[in-house]
Amino acid sequence: MKLFSYRNRQPHLGHYPLERLKHGDIVPTWQGKAPPKPLQFIDEANPLSLSNAMIDYVDLLDHQRDGPVTPRIAPIPDDLEERARHLKSACYHLDASQVAACALPPEAILNEPIRNPALDRAAEKEYAVGATENAMSASIAAAGATTWQRTELDDPGIGHHTHALVLITAHVREPDAEKEGEAWIAGTQAQRAALRSAEIAVVIAQYLRLLGFEARAHTATTSDVDPAPLLLASGLGELAGKLNNSETVANPYLGIGYGVAVITTTLDMTADRPLAKRDFAARMRSHGFAWWLGFGGTRSARQGEDFRNRPFHLGLFPMETIKRVPEPTIQIDTPNVPRLPKRHDMFVRAAIGDLGEKTERAMVDFRMNRRAPIAHAMMVLLGGMVPLQYGKEAANKINGTENAGANSKLVKAALHYLGADITGICEIPEYAWYSHDHDGSEIEPYHKYAISVLINQGHETMDGASGDDWIGSAQGMRSYMRTAMVCGIVAQHIRNLGYSARTHTVIDQDVLHIPLILKAGLGETGRIGEVIVNPFIGPSTKSSVITTNMPLEVDLPIDFGLQDFCSSCQKCARECPCLAIPHGGKMMFNGYEIWKPDIDKCSRYRATNVGGTMCGRCTKTCPWNLEGVLAERPFLWSAINLPFTRKWLPKLDDKIGNGEINPVKKWWWDLDTDEDNNIILGARTNARGLSFRAPIDPEKQVLACYPAEDAPPPEKDKVFPVDRKKGIERYQRAESPDEYRVRKMSIDRQD
Repeated sequence: MKLFSYRNRQPHLGHYPLERLKHGDIVPTWQGKAPPKPLQFIDEANPLSLSNAMIDYVDLLDHQRDGPVTPRIAPIPDDLEERARHLKSACYHLDASQVAACALPPEAILNEPIRNPALDRAAEKEYAVGATENAMSASIAAAGATTWQRTELDDPGIGHHTHALVLITAHVREPDAEKEGEAWIAGTQAQRAALRSAEIAVVIAQYLRLLGFEARAHTATTSDVDPAPLLLASGLGELAGKLNNSETVANPYLGIGYGVAVITTTLDMTADRPLAKRDFAARMRSHGFAWWLGFGGTRSARQGEDFRNRPFHLGLFPMETIKRVPEPTIQIDTPNVPRLPKRHDMFVRAAIGDLGEKTERAMVDFRMNRRAPIAHAMMVLLGGMVPLQYGKEAANKINGTENAGANSKLVKAALHYLGADITGICEIPEYAWYSHDHDGSEIEPYHKYAISVLINQGHETMDGASGDDWIGSAQGMRSYMRTAMVCGIVAQHIRNLGYSARTHTVIDQDVLHIPLILKAGLGETGRIGEVIVNPFIGPSTKSSVITTNMPLEVDLPIDFGLQDFCSSCQKCARECPCLAIPHGGKMMFNGYEIWKPDIDKCSRYRATNVGGTMCGRCTKTCPWNLEGVLAERPFLWSAINLPFTRKWLPKLDDKIGNGEINPVKKWWWDLDTDEDNNIILGARTNARGLSFRAPIDPEKQVLACYPAEDAPPPEKDKVFPVDRKKGIERYQRAESPDEYRVRKMSIDRQD
C-alpha cells in the first residue's frame, strides 16, 4: 500500500527516486573481460519450467527489433530534453522499472553481436480465419505476419546510431518451487525480466521508426551492444565488484536483481549523467527516510520487491477479501441467452460498412487505433502474436498435472508473475462461444474452462488524459498487447504439459470475454454496461482469455455492491461525449440484465473521433478508477461495506476533482496519421474537464439497441446496414428486469 500519491510527480521521473542520486561527469571504465552471452530459455531438464513456453515470444520480439523506417520525419519537438522526457515516459507507461538515456559510446558496440538463430531464417506462421477474415483487424495480422519474415543475414550494423535508451525491469520476489503455486515459475527470474524488458524495447524502437528515425532493440538474446557500459554511462548502474570472477554492474535501488534491454537510435536527445560516489549526505538523500516511506509518490524501501508478502497465485490485489456469491449479481436467463456470430460485433459491422461510409473509412486497416503512432507500434507486436495463440498440445501429459486445485494455483501464479493484474477461472457457458467465425463457418465449443485475465490501462497516464484524446488508443493497446503475451505464454505452457489450450485476444477470439470475466469473479458489470468494473483497478482494463481442457478449480462471481452503487451514480453517463450511456435503469437484453449503452453511438464516436483516438471517457471518470494509495482506502471500504454511503460517494468524488485532467501527467505528443500514412500534428485535442451537466431525463434520452434477432447474417460478403429507427424502438420496448422476471414466472407456472 502506497502512503503518498504520485499526483504531482512528473511521469518521466519514473517510480524510483533516481533524481535524488548523486551524478558526475566521469563514466566508470568497464573492465568486463568477456562479452555477454545470450540468455537461455529452454530448460530441457525441467519440463515444468515456464521459460520453455517463452521462447516463441522471444523469437517474435527479436524478429521485430528492427524494421522499415517511415520516410517522412514526424513533426516532433526539437527540444532534446523534451524528447528524452517523452521517451522515458513512454517506457514507464509500458511498465519499465527504470529508464535513462546516454550517447552511444563506440566501445559498447560488440565486435561479435549476439544473434538469435531464429533470425537466420524467415518464419512461416499459420493465421486462422478469425484473424485473416476479420474485417476490423486483418491488416494488423498481416503486418505481424510480415515481421516473422524478417532476417538479419545482411545486417548493416548500428555504427551510425548516436544515442541509446537503456531500460531495466526489476525482479520480483524469488519464486520457491516448494511453495504452493510456484513450481512452474521457480528459477525463471532472469527470463521473465528479460522478456518484459524486450517487449518494451521492441515497441519503443518500432515507435521511433514510425516517427522517421532508425532504431533497434537489443535484448538478452539478440544484441549489438554490451549493456554494462551503457548502464554505467546512463546512470542506471555502478560498478559493484566481481561475481563469479566477472565484474558486475549494480543498480542503486535494485542491486543486481533486474533485466535490461537497450534501444539504439539516430534520434538526438539529452543524455543522462553517470553516477558519482555517494558520501553520507548523498546516501541519506537517495536512500534515507524519504526512500523508506516512498515520499513524493515513488516506490519505497518499505514495499520491497513485488510479491514480498503475497503468494503469487493470489496476485498483488486482495481479491480474496471480496465477497463471493454463487451467481453473478445480474439476472442471466441462461437457456435464453443466444449465441451470436462474430459478424454482429459493432466494430466489425463498422469495418464492413454497416454503419456507413464515414465510419467504414475510419476502420480501414484498424485506422481508428493506429492513427496514434505509439499505439500503432504496439499493434504490430499484437499482430505478430496471433499465430502463437493456438497450437497442438504435446502427445503425452506430464505426470503430476491432474490435480485441478493445484493446477489453478499454478496457472494464476504464472499469469500474475508475468504481469497480469487480476485472474480468475470458470466453466464456459455455451452462450459465451461465438456461433460463427468471420468466414461464416460454425464454431463448435471445444474447451471446458476459461482463464480470464485483466490488466489495467495505466492509471498514471489516464490521470493526465481526458479519456478521448491522442493517447486513448495507446492505453488500450498497451493492455491488449500485455494480456495477449501473458496469456499466450501460459497457454503454450499448458500445451507443453499435454493439454489443449488456446488464447483469445482482441485480434482473434472464439469467445466473448465479458460473460467469462463476470462468471470468474474478476468484477461486476456497472452503468457503463459492456465493461467489467473491478473493485481495485476499476473499469479501465483490457482482457485476454485462455480456454483449455486442463483440469482446473473454478472461482465464484463477486459482489462488492456495484449494482447499488451505480444506481446512485450517473457520472459515466453524464460525461459520455456522445450520450451513449443510459441515465435510467437496467433492461433485459438477449436474456441478461444490463445498463445497455447505445453501441451504435459509441462505436461511431470512437471510430471517427477527430480530437483524439478511440474513447474511454467513461472509464476515465468512473469513481472506481483509483491510484491505490492509503488515503483512498476508507472510501473504497465504505463503498464495498457500507451501502448507505453509496449515494454520496459519487458526489464526494466530484468534489475532490477525480476525473479531471491532471496536467502534470501529460507526457505524450498529440500526433495523428493522415490517410496517406504521414504522421501529422493533431488538428484539435479533446481536453475535457468534468462537465457537471444536469442528468438527462431517461424518458427523453434516445438510445438504440440491436438484439440477436436483428443480427446480420454470419458472412461478411455484403453490407447489412444498421436500422437505427428499429433499434430505438427495440430499446423503448425492452423489458425491465422485474417485468422479465414476472413474465418468466408466469410462463413457468403455465408449464
